[in-house]
Parts: sequence; C-alpha cells; structure tokens
Amino acid sequence: MQPPAFVIFDMDDVLCHYDLGRRLRALARLADVTARDVRAAVWDSGFEDLADAGGYTEVENYLHEFGTRLGRTISLEQWIEARRIAMVPSEDVLDLAQKLGGQASLAIYTNNGPVVKSHFDKLFPEAAEIFKQRYCSYEFGTKKPDPASFTRLLDALGQKPENCWFIDDKKSNVQGARIAGLRGHHFTGFEGLAAEARNQGFEL
Repeated sequence: MQPPAFVIFDMDDVLCHYDLGRRLRALARLADVTARDVRAAVWDSGFEDLADAGGYTEVENYLHEFGTRLGRTISLEQWIEARRIAMVPSEDVLDLAQKLGGQASLAIYTNNGPVVKSHFDKLFPEAAEIFKQRYCSYEFGTKKPDPASFTRLLDALGQKPENCWFIDDKKSNVQGARIAGLRGHHFTGFEGLAAEARNQGFEL
C-alpha cells in the first residue's frame, strides 16, 4: 500500500494521557469550589462544547467566560497550568509520530478552543517539537465527529482526503473522518497503531 502523504493525530488520549479529573481538581482549588462544581459550570453546561465548535474565537473572550462561570478570574497562566498537569505525554506514540514524520507530513487535529491553539508550545512542548501544523476544531466552526470539520481541515491542509490518515481514540471521530473520505484508525493502544502504520505502508 502507498503510504499516505499526511498523518493527522488527535491529541488527548493519543499523543498524551489526559486526566480530566486532575484538571477539575486544579481548577477547583483556584476557584475555591468543588471539582463537581467546576464540571457542572464548564463542561456539563455545554460551554466547552460551544467553545470547541467556534463559539469563542478569541482567547480573552473565552477566558472571561470561563472565569465568569467559575465565579473567579482565571489567568491565562493558571488555565494553561491546570490543563498541562492533566496531560502525560505518551512517549511511545510521540516516538512513532517522529518516525512517521520522516516519511509523511504531520498534523494534530483536536477538539479544542483558542487557548490550546495559541499557546500549544507551553501546553504540550513534547508534541510541539514534532508537530508544526496544529489545528483546533473552533477554527472550523464545528467539531469532530462532524464530517464537515474534516472537510474544512483538508482545505486548511490543501490535501485530498484519500492522501490523509487520521488517528483518534474515539470511534465516532474516526467514522466522521471516513465519511469525509480520509483513511482512519481507531486508536486503542500503541501496538495496534504501530501495526496499522505498517499496513499503511510505513517503515518502522
């Protein structure tokens, strides 16, 4: 099989292990509320989904609303630190990505808002060294698994869908990518990803 020209990785729970509970607890300490309060105000309310889908395109507006919902101003540095400590780099997957980067172009596509996009180097420096192209769903006005989000991603990359291989830990997101015409892999662990990379024609 001819290897794809582009390999697109999801971020959370693919390139890193993401612990939402740890992030909630960090934010709870900052706002002097419970982790359950944070989840209800920010996640369960639909605010983060709206932000991921392009409801807040500016960092300042997003952070203002984030803090309003918690009842406490959260600085950019505090937001980044609470997010960063919830992320443990997946060294084996990052090493694999680096190997693939010698044979294809690489990109990250994650359901996230403007802070992740604008401050990726601080948030995830281990991946920043490998991935120079990083896209967040808010840029496309919709989020995974909407096939339209992948079509807009392809436009940004200047690529045809059949030339791209997308990797995500959520099966629904992979299905959305396949509907848009991309090759897709449902990530369940490193060994499966490495095997599929070989099936795609990459040398490891």
